[in-house]
Amino acid sequence: MKFRWYLWPLAWIYVAVVFMRNCFFDWGWIRVQSFKTAVISVGNITVGGTGKTPHVEYLIACLQTLFKVAVVSRGYKRKSCGLQVAHAQSTAAQLGDEPFQMFRKFPQIRMVIESKRCKAIQYIENNFPDTDVVLLDDAFQHRYVEPGMSILLIDYNRLITKDKILPVGNLRESASSRYRASVIIVTKCPPNITPIELRNLYNEINPRPYQRIFYTYYRYAPLQRLVGNDTMELQADMSVLVVSGIAQPQPMLAYLVHKVQQVSAMNFPDHHSFTAANWKTIAQRFDALQGAQKYLLVTQKDAARMSLDAIPERLRPYIWVLPIEVCFLQDKTQEFNQLVIDYVSKNKRNCQFFGL
Repeated sequence: MKFRWYLWPLAWIYVAVVFMRNCFFDWGWIRVQSFKTAVISVGNITVGGTGKTPHVEYLIACLQTLFKVAVVSRGYKRKSCGLQVAHAQSTAAQLGDEPFQMFRKFPQIRMVIESKRCKAIQYIENNFPDTDVVLLDDAFQHRYVEPGMSILLIDYNRLITKDKILPVGNLRESASSRYRASVIIVTKCPPNITPIELRNLYNEINPRPYQRIFYTYYRYAPLQRLVGNDTMELQADMSVLVVSGIAQPQPMLAYLVHKVQQVSAMNFPDHHSFTAANWKTIAQRFDALQGAQKYLLVTQKDAARMSLDAIPERLRPYIWVLPIEVCFLQDKTQEFNQLVIDYVSKNKRNCQFFGL
């Protein structure tokens, strides 16, 4: 991890501002609002992808059969303004790519897009009074809402205890802020991580007695065709061009290297909107691939942003989506699920707070 040491003077200013802001919340000088509905916040401290969307989707899948679930997101890089409620005709431009991906996968949830989370939750309570739980996406720093359960995600490959605050490193606030969370999840762990490594991770993060800590990894599901409902397993004789606009594509590329014959990659900035000019370059790279079994792979997040009108027609049959699933290590799936279900069951009408 490379640090930008020459930016320390700016970092100290940033540290002072963030520290005083947190103190104002801790001292009660800035008003914090609580709600009758159970609220679960999911967020991070590190800039860039730590797996928020897959973990929010995991929570939706865990809770939706038992409770009425709503999700609140700010809709990063959306083209719309103001509060938006997702519906069948909503687009990624209106909602943002990640909320659109979640709503397309779970159309029965209430999805509200609004940068002011208090306003969004109040809207949900007024307009969807049967809602049992609100999931706040990317809200660890949004302290105007008092969550009943605060879940902090830490990337295994970029531990916050080994990073520095912006702009020297990639932390939005001090690593000590992790103690505000009631649950910590270390994401993107190797599936074959050893018990000793897990113990070292636990000691490095050093959770407080009131905090629960879990470890997750990604399992890649069968490929899904971008246009249509076909699925397909990866094959050793495939040659693939991976096109991604996500913050951390490296784990996906490392996985594919061991699964297929040839991997070529084109990485764009996070939340990138693919243009016709991009697709022209992508088509040229795809044509240069060697082998008879050639495919173009994209992530679910990128697929949500891709407009079929911009994609060359000849490429469409070759584009497949590589889905990911969150899995818990140490056989902790049931323990985590029950923790979340118990919280919502006890607090869906009268929220109680702990560990904050």
